[in-house]
Amino acid sequence: MDDVDNVLRTRDCLSVPALALLRAMDHNRSRVAAESGVSISELRALTRIAEVGSITPKLLAQSLEMTTGAVTAISNHLVALNMLTRVPHPSDRRSLLLVLTPAAQQTAQRLHDEFQTLFAHAARNVTPDVQARLGSLLTSMAVAITSDSDVSAARPTA
Repeated sequence: MDDVDNVLRTRDCLSVPALALLRAMDHNRSRVAAESGVSISELRALTRIAEVGSITPKLLAQSLEMTTGAVTAISNHLVALNMLTRVPHPSDRRSLLLVLTPAAQQTAQRLHDEFQTLFAHAARNVTPDVQARLGSLLTSMAVAITSDSDVSAARPTA
């Protein structure tokens, strides 16, 4: 089988279903953001902060691939919504940390729980063995896509 055949097979067997899954996830994310009264970008920021506990605005901007100005606007709105606080950085007087409020922690936990429930429901007819294999496949694909995108970004343009 040559590379063209492999690309066509992969597109039909993996990329089309992956795109459908991504669209479904985007739809769910939009619904959750609307229900929470935040934008999708604000929801992304909340979930990133929930993952790490606290983060500097600069690191959050890098993590979200946004400018620090965009993160400032997002954090200002989340502070106004009582979902985020700014606290002094313990080891850098020039910096601060973004931390979720208890209300935002509850929102983040609800989002996490809903995500787990959504996937459990979607995989209800899949055996635990197949779920484990699928989990391994998704993890390895995520690693490959991340490393491939890093390599692609480093390639010189013609």
